[in-house]
Amino acid sequence: MTKTQKVCYYVMLTLISVLFLFSGYSKVSGQVAVIQGFQAAHLPIWFMYFIGVCEILGAIGLWLRKFQAWAAYGLFIILAGAVVTTAMFVSVPEALFPVITAIILGLVLWLGKKRSKIMSTASAPTQISTPTI
Repeated sequence: MTKTQKVCYYVMLTLISVLFLFSGYSKVSGQVAVIQGFQAAHLPIWFMYFIGVCEILGAIGLWLRKFQAWAAYGLFIILAGAVVTTAMFVSVPEALFPVITAIILGLVLWLGKKRSKIMSTASAPTQISTPTI
């Protein structure tokens, strides 16, 4: 992984994590605008709290190498729901925001897997061959 890829990886990881932390917090704290959005989409309020907790846990999980892929997959599911719900109940152009977020999340996942692969091969013990007599 080049230095530029590492910088892009950590910048995108930070941005996507902050985005999901703030989004999750706005749902868990029960902000009026978020409640109105869920009611307009005919979704129950308990689902808003559930999605908020999942977004916060996903943002944290993105930083943990062992859970990064699972966190990203869970966030992809949330983003797919956001795209469909936004397109149906708000507008199609506004549904582009979760699509772009999913693309950035995909790049983070791809670079994270690339980084893990490099780190696992670098830390693998090298086998020293002994001469046979």
